Amino acid sequence: MSPGRGAVLAAAALAVASMFLVFDHARNDALSADEPVHILAGYFEASGRTAIVNIEHPPLLKLLAGLALRRLPLGPAPETVPMGNRFTDFGHAFLFENRVSPDAIAAAARAPFRWLLAVLLGVVFFAARARYGPLPALFATALLAFDPNLLAHAGVVHTDLGAALGFVATVLAWDAVLQKHGAARLAAAALILGLTLATKFSAVYLLPILLVQGLLAARRAARPGLEAARATALLAAAAAGALFVVVGIYALVTVRMNLEDQRQILWEMVGQRGAPRLARALQDVARVSPALGHYLGGLASVARQNAIGGGINFLDGKASTQGFPSYFFVAFFAKSSLAFLAATLLAAAGAAAFRAGRDAALWGVPVAVLFLASIGSSYNIGIRHLLPVYPFLALGAASVLARLRERQGAAPIAAAALMVALPVGAAAEALRIHPHELSYFNPLVGGPPGGRLLLTDSNIDWGLDLRRLADEIRRRGVRDPTVVYFGGDDVPYRVGVPVGDRAEQLQVLLRVVLEIGVLNDHDVSGRVAETDRNGGALALVARLEENADAVPPVHFPEDLARAVGRAVVDDENLLLDRHVGDQPHDLANGFPLVERGDHDREFHLWGGAPRGSSKRYIDSPIRPAGLPRAERSRRRLSSEAATPAAP
Repeated sequence: MSPGRGAVLAAAALAVASMFLVFDHARNDALSADEPVHILAGYFEASGRTAIVNIEHPPLLKLLAGLALRRLPLGPAPETVPMGNRFTDFGHAFLFENRVSPDAIAAAARAPFRWLLAVLLGVVFFAARARYGPLPALFATALLAFDPNLLAHAGVVHTDLGAALGFVATVLAWDAVLQKHGAARLAAAALILGLTLATKFSAVYLLPILLVQGLLAARRAARPGLEAARATALLAAAAAGALFVVVGIYALVTVRMNLEDQRQILWEMVGQRGAPRLARALQDVARVSPALGHYLGGLASVARQNAIGGGINFLDGKASTQGFPSYFFVAFFAKSSLAFLAATLLAAAGAAAFRAGRDAALWGVPVAVLFLASIGSSYNIGIRHLLPVYPFLALGAASVLARLRERQGAAPIAAAALMVALPVGAAAEALRIHPHELSYFNPLVGGPPGGRLLLTDSNIDWGLDLRRLADEIRRRGVRDPTVVYFGGDDVPYRVGVPVGDRAEQLQVLLRVVLEIGVLNDHDVSGRVAETDRNGGALALVARLEENADAVPPVHFPEDLARAVGRAVVDDENLLLDRHVGDQPHDLANGFPLVERGDHDREFHLWGGAPRGSSKRYIDSPIRPAGLPRAERSRRRLSSEAATPAAP
């Protein structure tokens, strides 16, 4: 067997091993916080040919998930989509009230993303082999195949892994254009760029990346000025072709979209985020081209979200609605494996030592642009937004090792040792954390126990462990557990929290309020959680204080004094995203013990029991009961006065 053929087989084995690790953790993973709406959006795009759901993410990978669902007996998509609730409840009903089990739906929708990981590994391997030879190529491939972050996000329906593939494929295609101009190469670059733009809105950063790479390449030409102009013209042509691809993809998924619904969603996502003129301009574009208007509307909605703040961000014990400039630098340091951190240092030191201009531009410019762009982000929710840097850093490290192998003395031996030690170390770290790859933190920050004090959100769990929690509850024989859950799955469906009469229901609710503290928008209006017992979520506690016999036994005021030990905040329901047009009744969505009208009326159960069960359940996490009617009316009037009506 030739060395080249053996390297290809070894790379294929690495891809198979990586895919198996993804399959093994994903088969027991519950739904992540974002998956219900992404799966629903893909289902509508593939079956209903409408992209009205989740416009803040481009359609390509959601469409891929939706096409994978076509083999399931789900039936056609409904002709109309309920508007005005951000589709969260509709997505939940699609998964948990369908004729097909939610696990079967999730497994089918997730399956294509394992193959995306395999394609990414293949692209990196063949690109590195062509430049540096088979051994450095296997090094880069193994480093990525066992990276916990890639393994984690290859098991969920989302856009981040696709962005990593799209970024590196686009840069490689553009480099081919710069090396040898030609219509075929330019068309391929335009196609790949268009597919990446239709994958994630952050792909717009590819335009400055490609421009900088083109200008740096022109410096090495005999006539730099002429070559720079030519590179700029080629990029303009590639961008025009990419826009054509984007509009074509959007046209496929907007052909049956209700145009009035589109106008409404553009207003909600852009106009109500502080840009009414921009929203009206986008509505005008959508009249001419619904596909182009939808793409630009989604891009604008993300920009506006970043401008007004992305909710509550957490870093090392501090909270902010505007984000932290150092967030992604810290997240990369904490969430990257020791092997990958070593490879990053190797790539940076080698680029400086060897002054490898072309390779440094090829792999270094995308990394630099993405890290610099992250400084201004107000949406600090996970390392997943920085996944595209990982393939570039692996390729950069491979290029340094290839140069070390060409030198005299001990350098080749050191290179060989690193090419073995770092992938083996990466594999050991991946196997040690499996099947909890999403929760990986390296030992430098204390592993997962230390990491949870540093970062939150999709860096920690994202709701994936609910099924494992349910198994552990059953194994231990825990009765009537109270579950506080952040994710997209359904606690009653997995765990079940049976309740009895009204007094027992209220007692469970009160215990959650007292022990955990649940805040609503009234409490956090000043961005600081208030412990005023008369405010918002604690209004229920005040009511029960007036009638303590309703929930025996309750000890006031001792329990009330520690009512808010820490806050569990759901920004979808608590208006932390500053959607001033939202109404307080949204606070009751999914909340089983909500007030019937007046604050002094009785409580009732929301929703039914899971199929096949005769019990009643409390949904978790417990969400606020809302404000008294007078306060709701006052806030509604003030919101209507502050928010112009959609045209």
